[in-house]
Amino acid sequence: MVLHVPRILLPKDNWEKWAVIACDQHTQDLGYWKRVEGFVGNIPSTFNLIYPEIYLPLDENRVNKIHKTINDCKKILVDYGPCFILVRRSVSGKERTGLVVAVDLEEYQFNGSNSFIKPTEGTIKERLPTRVRIRENADLEFSHVLILYDDPDFSVVPRNPDELICKDNKVYDFDLMEMGGHVTGYRINDEKKIKEISDKILNLRPLLVGDGNHSLAAAKSFWEQIKGTVNSNHPARYAMVELVNIHDPGLTFEPIHRVVSGIDPEELLRKFNAQIVETGVCPSNTDLSATGHSIGFITKDRCGVLVFDNPSHDLEVETLDEIIDNYSIEYEHDPEVVKKLGKEQNNIGFFLPPLKKNEFFSLIKKKGVLPRKSFSLGKENEKRYYIEARKIIP
Repeated sequence: MVLHVPRILLPKDNWEKWAVIACDQHTQDLGYWKRVEGFVGNIPSTFNLIYPEIYLPLDENRVNKIHKTINDCKKILVDYGPCFILVRRSVSGKERTGLVVAVDLEEYQFNGSNSFIKPTEGTIKERLPTRVRIRENADLEFSHVLILYDDPDFSVVPRNPDELICKDNKVYDFDLMEMGGHVTGYRINDEKKIKEISDKILNLRPLLVGDGNHSLAAAKSFWEQIKGTVNSNHPARYAMVELVNIHDPGLTFEPIHRVVSGIDPEELLRKFNAQIVETGVCPSNTDLSATGHSIGFITKDRCGVLVFDNPSHDLEVETLDEIIDNYSIEYEHDPEVVKKLGKEQNNIGFFLPPLKKNEFFSLIKKKGVLPRKSFSLGKENEKRYYIEARKIIP
């Protein structure tokens, strides 16, 4: 089976301090993570169980502290037994519904092969060692991975999720820190319902990794390292994820912009075979051309749009990355951060349009793996927070 029923562990209380956003967010905003640290204080929190990427490169002392804290925190977690969790997340005026499950890593390949669970973006290999290093000595896993399935008929999770849950099985209901909205979770432990969900997912091949490509790739890497030395049903064979229907009205696609640093912006602009249209304001919305590609940019001295009338690629991100891939790049969700960084000396910021949600599955079928950081599921504050835990060591 592609799906596995995880044994879910959850804290007893202090939910708002427990749940922290995905580790690969706010990578240029140290103030965000300092606020989180101050807000959490000495209360048990996933902040102390993950490695926010703003603190890279890898610090072995920090990793060792994470492992010790994970071991210590097990005593404050409540075992809810084998179950799925239906998650309802309200943020930015939208509600998104997902299912926390575990997936079989034998059904996933992060190199873009024709596996049941498929990656959607290229893997930045430099980001794997830290995550593997944390996983290899951790008793528990916490997940921010979102996996998409294509279910226009809402056969897995009904349009009205109340049809799938029992209100008495509510296991959490709280506000997320730092404007993350509100989240509610319901346990699904009825064996018949679990089998129905699993069987329906089997008919919706493929599943596509929407968020957390690198975390799932790290889980796969770790499993490949140990699977010859452990039993075939070892907990590390599976990874906890949240499944989301791509047709869910609360799911949106956002672009991931780029900032190139340590260069002469004018020299870099000359490398593009494009018309430059100067603009009076920062062009963070670059949908200016009915045909071809339009990519906004900002430097210390100017801002404008690169217009490509006859691009050789399907996507704007491919057109841009072909030129900038060998430079020092920071990937940013927030256009305001791109504006700020792009105006710094020897920097240039680039603004990309979002992918079309209704074409996403057909796009992956056509192209396979997309360039790294091609899209984002929602804005930065809409990313998944770590809430559920699961043992990965027997």
